[in-house]
Amino acid sequence: MFDNMASMGVGAVTDPAHVVAESMRAITNQLTLLPPATALALIESSHRQLDASEARILADRYEAGAQDRDIEDSLRTDGQTSKAEAKKRAKRAKATNANPDIATKLANGTLSTEQADIIAQAAEDTEGEAACDETLLADVASVNPEQGKKKARDYVNKRRSADDVQRRFDTQNRQRGVYRHRLSNGNDALTFHGPTEYIDQMERSVRGQSNEEYENDGGREVPRSEHPRTHDQRNFDAARKLLTNDNDKSPKRSASGSKKRRHATIFVTATVEQLTGIDTSPLTSIDGKPLPQSFVDEIAGDAAFIAQIFSAHGELLWQGRQQRLATPAQINGLISRDRGCVQCGADPSKCIAHHRLPYEAPIKGETDIPQLVLLCTDCHTRLHRSKQTMFYDIRSKTWKTRPATPDEIPPEHRGRAKPGQQRGKYRAKRRSVPRRISTKPNAAERQRMPSLGAPPSGAQNADEPLPFG
Repeated sequence: MFDNMASMGVGAVTDPAHVVAESMRAITNQLTLLPPATALALIESSHRQLDASEARILADRYEAGAQDRDIEDSLRTDGQTSKAEAKKRAKRAKATNANPDIATKLANGTLSTEQADIIAQAAEDTEGEAACDETLLADVASVNPEQGKKKARDYVNKRRSADDVQRRFDTQNRQRGVYRHRLSNGNDALTFHGPTEYIDQMERSVRGQSNEEYENDGGREVPRSEHPRTHDQRNFDAARKLLTNDNDKSPKRSASGSKKRRHATIFVTATVEQLTGIDTSPLTSIDGKPLPQSFVDEIAGDAAFIAQIFSAHGELLWQGRQQRLATPAQINGLISRDRGCVQCGADPSKCIAHHRLPYEAPIKGETDIPQLVLLCTDCHTRLHRSKQTMFYDIRSKTWKTRPATPDEIPPEHRGRAKPGQQRGKYRAKRRSVPRRISTKPNAAERQRMPSLGAPPSGAQNADEPLPFG
């Protein structure tokens, strides 16, 4: 290394710290001379190798008897590292101390830094067990970080007993409460704290009401910049209406005339073994969280049960090409199967039913559960823009992407969606109305009429191209 330093014009140096500092400065200067793609790839590789070196150095300190607080404090001596970042890097080092192979995989590129952190968090939740599980390491390394988090979460949840889950729920429930305080901007705030399950239930109720407020503001038909309220303002208005029963709409009533109560939708999944008592592990929600039995018993008294049985690949309902939009039953099935966006893990309320083989493509995809997958609107847009399609990888048991073939690429839509043709929804709330051509057209209309053709015979689906534009 000293010879290399001399060749770079640094001169004769013997201090290792100075050698490293000057080497990194020289490397940084050289990176600016490379094409951006090459430079970024080298920077990412360097990040991983440096993170691996840091993990090994801190792991040696753990081996020597250092405690978490000692490691975190040493990472914050520069005054520029947050407590959360220090904790994350300390967890990575602790996992490396349990399994040095994590640093090796990080250095050679088998694991990314984010994937190594996923393993480290799982290791903390399982008292180090996850760090030494080679199957989990391989599973996390084979998928993107979002899917890796789901695999790690499932790994951890399978190792939690029903008693552990119930004890955690009881502890949080005893500490539940609401308190009022003032924010730095002068606004007052209410903070709710309590069991995770109750907070999730409340959040879903607010999100459902907020989605209705979004549609009232114009939905996707109106640019966000023209909406009268921001996302946060709609969430506040939704929470206020739910808490005060102050709803501008007429209350919905049942057939008997009584007011219907708003409920959050909670999906609870269970295997046949759990239902029959063979498996005593706790039931889980769609995001993989184990649920305490007392909470399940509580919601069961006021729940609508929908039995859905399907295979690992999701064979549940078929409707071929009878219609393009997924039915509510199919949506429920997809939520139970996919638990959210299969790419980034977004909540099901932010997802749409995506045709793995596009309905409008030359290959003529079908609206069947095995051909549908949940994607959030961002991932769905990115998928179509990059002309990719989804496929299920049996080995890693995850959905992955690949370049679409010409037969799998739908035709480009002409123009923007018309009012009432809301894209990115499970189903359009309002069907588009066929444009009527006056029986007494003016001169300009008469010139356009031959290119318009006959008006459509019925309403168009949200994502189908109109025969006129």
